[in-house]
Amino acid sequence: MPAGHFDTKASAWLTSSGQTAFEFTPGGMANDSGMRPGMVTSTLSGARRRRGRQGGIVAKTADIVIIGGGINGTSIAFHLARKGVKNILLLEKGHIASGPTGRSSGVVRQHYTVETLAKMARDSVKRFQNFAEEVGGDAGFVQAGAVFVCSDENAAALRKTVEMHRRLGINESLLLPDELRELEPALSLEGIALGAYEPDGGYADPALAANSFCEAAERLGAEVLRRTRVTGLKAEAGRIAGVVTEGGEVSTRTVVNVAGPWGREIAGMVNVEIPIYVTRHPVVILQRPPQWRNPTPVWVDLVEGWYHKPERSAALMIGSIHNMGPEQQVDIEAHATVPSYEEIESFSEACLKRFPLMSEGLAQGGWAGLYDMTPDSQPVIDRVPEVEGFYCAVGFSGHGFKLGPAVGTAMSELVLEGQCRTYDLTPFRFTRFREGRLTRGAYEYSIIG
Repeated sequence: MPAGHFDTKASAWLTSSGQTAFEFTPGGMANDSGMRPGMVTSTLSGARRRRGRQGGIVAKTADIVIIGGGINGTSIAFHLARKGVKNILLLEKGHIASGPTGRSSGVVRQHYTVETLAKMARDSVKRFQNFAEEVGGDAGFVQAGAVFVCSDENAAALRKTVEMHRRLGINESLLLPDELRELEPALSLEGIALGAYEPDGGYADPALAANSFCEAAERLGAEVLRRTRVTGLKAEAGRIAGVVTEGGEVSTRTVVNVAGPWGREIAGMVNVEIPIYVTRHPVVILQRPPQWRNPTPVWVDLVEGWYHKPERSAALMIGSIHNMGPEQQVDIEAHATVPSYEEIESFSEACLKRFPLMSEGLAQGGWAGLYDMTPDSQPVIDRVPEVEGFYCAVGFSGHGFKLGPAVGTAMSELVLEGQCRTYDLTPFRFTRFREGRLTRGAYEYSIIG
């Protein structure tokens, strides 16, 4: 194979007509071969089939209805149930983690330039580290560490961010190029002026974590209805009165919209406009060559605009952190769920540029999920002032999984106490868009936060 050319054709990933032959599906941790157990399949496998009802509403009541069974919806259900709320109903139109959560890259990091996000990520990492004790079940967390690298252009912002993190109690240190090379000898230092290393970061299994939150909520008394699509919301005299599903109606005075890419549609059911647009986020899995199987951290490359996440010791996942505007929005129900040949080529070349040893690697496939984007790439975590009893945690713009545990804390406080005591949610208020006061991160790549 010529030097500098990543072999994508040898993987038999594409048919001769250029169509995808099969899908490398997310939902479980990689084993030492670099493949996730049971992953070469045409359907989203996720974790094992969970207990719980599969639809079946005729008429019922609930104190709180949560719409969306991803990491944030299940975390909110767990936190509410743990605080003693008994009549909780979570509605999921598919199965748990069947939306963006199940196709998340699963990166867990604390490096955020917005202080509230950094605090939420800090607390979420602690929860992932102690998941079995605090939640029950397993999140598949691997503490591999995480490194941000940047050029001279972003060095000042990186230094300032690390200073803020240290003030918040986040374990993070600055590394010069020679120190980065010592951490990972396979790393190319081209364009890199500075790095920030957080040893507590890493990655987890999104589907496993969401299902564990769900099972914990069910053990505490929450009811979860899978394969139950919401078709409408009812409001009377300016407040929530109920939820309409394909199987019947639920009478409730509190709804939490955690529907991800469908969050704008759900809000529109009570004439609330949230400026969410949905973009496609592909990732490519690359098998590492035999001579590079040592553990390596998650690498976020602010120089070139990519992230590289280890899949155990045998593979890398690569994804883009380039900004995605409204012109890149896709049809939620009809987008390509696997990388194209061109995407596999370009992602592989990007990986090769940062890790030259990957010239002897092999493309194993990948998948594509969805990001629910906002104009500033920051979430909406707030009550909706126009409709009493209506709460939203949507528009996470690629941050959703890693913040999931903290989102549960924040929303449970907001719903039960009328305000969030643990975090200042002002940067994520519903009204910021019409106020023209968006929340911007410090880096060029806004989805980094």
